[in-house]
Amino acid sequence: MTKYGLYTKNQAESTQHINLITMPSISQAEAYFAGVKNLSLTQLQELFIVKEINQSDKTLLYGNR
Repeated sequence: MTKYGLYTKNQAESTQHINLITMPSISQAEAYFAGVKNLSLTQLQELFIVKEINQSDKTLLYGNR
């Protein structure tokens, strides 16, 4: 399964994710976030961006080894 993050479309706000979820597909993640925010899928897509989050096996503890 893949991690997806919910982000605002507004550039003035920080680029930190609002919410994270692990789902099999981006369409299921969008449906989940729409339900959490009580929005239709169209409203969610107008206000937010759902992106896949790349997971790295590297941590700050081990650096770039």
